[in-house]
Amino acid sequence: MAKKFKFKIENVTYEWDNQFITGAEVRSVGPGIPQNMDLFLKEKGKPGRLIKNDEKVDLADPGIEKFYSQESTSTPGWK
Repeated sequence: MAKKFKFKIENVTYEWDNQFITGAEVRSVGPGIPQNMDLFLKEKGKPGRLIKNDEKVDLADPGIEKFYSQESTSTPGWK
């Protein structure tokens, strides 16, 4: 059985079949994240890191990756 990788979008857990996921793929999961919103990856002790549509995120890194969205005119938060 293939390994499933877990990640969260706005505190909802999802599973992915591949080790890597792009920003565009994250945007398409669940209810989706519109293009007029910025996508961020939460990093402990740091402001969120902006994830572009073509950027790959390694879901095999320790812990569960946590993504969130904000209006593109706002400053990355410390969620």
